[in-house]
Amino acid sequence: MIRPRSFAPRVALAVAVVVLITSFLGAGWGWLRAQGALRQQLDLVLAAEAEGLLRDYETFGLRGLAEVAESTSRRRGPLLVLLQTADGRPIAGRLPSAPTALQGFATWRRGGGEVPLRVLGAVLPGGANLIVAADLSSVDRAAYALAWAPPVAGGVAALVALLLGFLFGQGLERRLAAISGAARAVMAGDLTRRLPESGRGDEFDRLAATINAMLERIETLVAEVRQVTDDVAHDLRSPLSRLRQRLEAALARARDPAADAEALEGAVEELDGILATFTALLRIARTEAGAGREGFARVDLSALVLAVAEAYAPSAEEAGRELEVEVAPRVFIQGSAPLLRQALANLLDNTLAHGAGRVRVSLRPGAVLEVSDEGPGIPPEERDKVVRRFYRLDRSRGTPGTGLGLSLVSAVAGLHGGALTLGEGPGGRGLSAVLTLPGDEV
Repeated sequence: MIRPRSFAPRVALAVAVVVLITSFLGAGWGWLRAQGALRQQLDLVLAAEAEGLLRDYETFGLRGLAEVAESTSRRRGPLLVLLQTADGRPIAGRLPSAPTALQGFATWRRGGGEVPLRVLGAVLPGGANLIVAADLSSVDRAAYALAWAPPVAGGVAALVALLLGFLFGQGLERRLAAISGAARAVMAGDLTRRLPESGRGDEFDRLAATINAMLERIETLVAEVRQVTDDVAHDLRSPLSRLRQRLEAALARARDPAADAEALEGAVEELDGILATFTALLRIARTEAGAGREGFARVDLSALVLAVAEAYAPSAEEAGRELEVEVAPRVFIQGSAPLLRQALANLLDNTLAHGAGRVRVSLRPGAVLEVSDEGPGIPPEERDKVVRRFYRLDRSRGTPGTGLGLSLVSAVAGLHGGALTLGEGPGGRGLSAVLTLPGDEV
């Protein structure tokens, strides 16, 4: 049902009013133009008739002209002819109340009546006056007939506009009702609801597709927030419980400066780990929200990778691991150097903590950054999960860490318009983490 204030009927009514007003204005303008054009044509006809009569006068004289004038007057037609003396006495023809000594064109009403006449007068050499006239009422009727064409067409167009507006309004109301219903369902908490699409690919479908993509993104973000909340509650409950138990145990025993200092040091260590977890979560959230993009600059990725690899060389040596570095020269990208440095550091920390064998860091033009090892790797079914916050493999739960390293790397890749891909290492062994970024080789 169309509401009185619906958009489509109001637009259709406005269009109909504009069409009607325009058509009536066009009728007035058309009447003036048609009347002027028809009267001009009538003047040409009168001039041609008068010229023919003047030639008859030159050939046959006044008597012959009188006979022609009388014969013309007896014929039933639009033209009237009058031949009269200089003092107004008629010689031939019938045109009552005609002016005397008329020269040129004039308009008057026959006998003072309502019928207008268009006349053309000529004074003959002998003083006689020749008048040729025509009824203007036929011209006016033709002008009126032409002038009424725009209002009639405008009225039909207005009715069609109203009908189309009504039909369009019904379709629009149905589509908007469906969209409103879906929006209310989303507001009520059903984030799986999507706006309907007609399949015609029109503006409404394109808008619905955009909003559906937004709703899908919102659903994903809300699900991630819920997952993060659950993970935070689950992963931080244990260290907080341990911290509470440690402090309660310290309070319960007799005061011993050395034991109290040890308990406080342990508590600070636990708190540092918790704070590090929250810091990592905050950095991931800011990165996924696009924070830091405003500080993008041209980064020499080749120099950055070499610097980070050099900083990690002692750690690899202490772990008894060989660090192999292969970097293509002069690879530049637009990005954030601190975030890229942190992402590479996380990858190296991950492979040194959980991998085995030789660690290989390579940078190829494009830019493609790869960190691989020869350790146990990650099963294919687990590779999409390990980039989630707090997700850890069963074999890694006993090692230090929070399960946020790869999540940050993935967020940094997304911020730079790239992607993190996990696969098998060289020779089908170990893990290969490939960070693909949009860059240029210079």
